[in-house]
Amino acid sequence: MIASRLTSLLQGKTIQKAVINNHLVLHGIEVKHFEDEVTGKVYGAVRADGKFLLISLENDCEIVVNPMLAGRFRLMERPKRPSKTDIFHLHSENQILRYTDRKQMSRVYLVQGGDYSRVAEFNGRGPSALDPELKLTEFKRHLRSRRGQIKNILRNQKFVKGIGNAYADEILLYAGILPFRRKSSLSNEEVEQLYNAMRNVLMKFKGVLEKRPLDEIALEKRDFMMVHNRGGGVCPLCGGRISEVKANRFKTNYCQTCQK
Repeated sequence: MIASRLTSLLQGKTIQKAVINNHLVLHGIEVKHFEDEVTGKVYGAVRADGKFLLISLENDCEIVVNPMLAGRFRLMERPKRPSKTDIFHLHSENQILRYTDRKQMSRVYLVQGGDYSRVAEFNGRGPSALDPELKLTEFKRHLRSRRGQIKNILRNQKFVKGIGNAYADEILLYAGILPFRRKSSLSNEEVEQLYNAMRNVLMKFKGVLEKRPLDEIALEKRDFMMVHNRGGGVCPLCGGRISEVKANRFKTNYCQTCQK
């Protein structure tokens, strides 16, 4: 959603100035080299690849961003003094692409010629969760070699890419499966429910976000979610209470009535 919106707003424009405000998240390249390399280049399409965002530039060059937990893109019409959260500003005609990260956990790379070998956790990932080629039989094949709790498997980018913590909660609600279930405990019917829920939930959320402006997407307003971040609230499917468990900085929400 962010990728398509940025493509429509940036494609064909020239980067007149690049400014790195925080070098800590820049990997594999010096600040001046990055700024010099992207300055003067024309934006191509922006695409999402799992949790990565790839900003293509002319001459087979790409800015690759892993936003992690708090990376956000915004467009500004006028320059402003960088804050502590600002990572980089890319100035073009009448607008500035601003990338911020309040947790400073992002990873930003400059890739030439499609060589992603230095991009941490990029290679070796599974297929996209919405890949048309990922049929039920292929999903089952990928799942067969996985062990552990089903939510952790869904979040593992080596299984399928593009599912984060919040979306995993929503998928499991629609599938009717508790997040702590072991994969080995799932029946064939439940695996099929999981696959269908994954596709349907992600397509539904994609449709919602496509209608929202970039600033609203960047704020990650998740008012369309049923259980995630709603611990103690009421499940909209059954009227039961939504439970919440926190572990390792991650929050898990689920309905004990809907999910078994």
